[in-house]
Amino acid sequence: MNNSIKAKRYDYLDNIKWVLTIIVILFHSAMTAYWNDIGYNLPPVKASMQYQYSILDTFVKINVSYFMSLFFFISAYFVLPSFEHKGAVKFILDKLKRLGLPTLMTLLVIFPIMSTEFAISNIKDFFLSGNIELGVTWYCWTLFVFCGVFTLYSQISARNQKVFVDKPIPSFWTILLFTIIMIPFNFFGLYLMKTLGSDFLGFHLLKNFPMYISMFYLGIMTYKYQWLDKLELKHAFYGILMWIIAMSFIKPIASGYGFDADMVTRGFTVIGMSMFLLYCFKELFNTKGRWSSLLTRTAFAAYVVQNVPMKFTADFYQSFMTQTPLINFVVIAIPSVIGSFAIGYLICKTPILKRIF
Repeated sequence: MNNSIKAKRYDYLDNIKWVLTIIVILFHSAMTAYWNDIGYNLPPVKASMQYQYSILDTFVKINVSYFMSLFFFISAYFVLPSFEHKGAVKFILDKLKRLGLPTLMTLLVIFPIMSTEFAISNIKDFFLSGNIELGVTWYCWTLFVFCGVFTLYSQISARNQKVFVDKPIPSFWTILLFTIIMIPFNFFGLYLMKTLGSDFLGFHLLKNFPMYISMFYLGIMTYKYQWLDKLELKHAFYGILMWIIAMSFIKPIASGYGFDADMVTRGFTVIGMSMFLLYCFKELFNTKGRWSSLLTRTAFAAYVVQNVPMKFTADFYQSFMTQTPLINFVVIAIPSVIGSFAIGYLICKTPILKRIF
């Protein structure tokens, strides 16, 4: 490993994280406003207005096509410098604190606040089927496991590390070939999910894990070879073109032949949109001001607690809800975003909790 590489703190990566956090909250708000079961959905609207559900469904599908995979990429980008700075033991203990404790907080505090009955049955289900819902902190638990595997591999391979050799960013054809190779792996993930369950051992939707693992690995490689510095306009163009073709053409064709279209297009949409957004933020949002710094600091806590303000907003609003799903979405989304970041701000000001978040 080349120890001369220094960790860079790109402002645009911080900005992407808090923007993605808002998108995740909007994503769950959209699910709350229509019949995709999230546990506290608004009741269905009259049939004549249900056409708007398709608009919300499109919004959900656009975001689910890339956003959590991009989260794993960005988190992985900082794994290597953190590991090199702290060492294996301190690194994994820090991840256990920062990722494990929010997961436990979800199981033991947030879930009981939302529904004591669900909190108890959720833990019972784990002993019966091996499945346990972790809410949004499935991401924290998964990221901790990924970091644990990385640490174990780094310790085993420490004596066999090769001298660092600079590598150019992969060519478009290499990227395209990789997305095609990932298709059978995506279907294997789908098979595992159908066999083991949607939340086996807390790993939410195993069908998406081949790309989560890939993006985590690519995040580490991107730091190692400083590929973000080499990201150019052509990569953004190729990326958004991949995403558009996958969503507009490959997906309906795959569906027409009876395949799970998401598994066919997942690699194209994840890598395509990620390259596009990384370049756009790099060129347009690589600055940090007072508000962006505040949002960056509170984003993780806001992500963890988002279900609390969302559920209470949905419960309160049910008695007054309109028959217009798009209005219902906005009414749910605004308090959920503001409430999540407000609670996140308070958490980050609390002496003990701010050491975790």
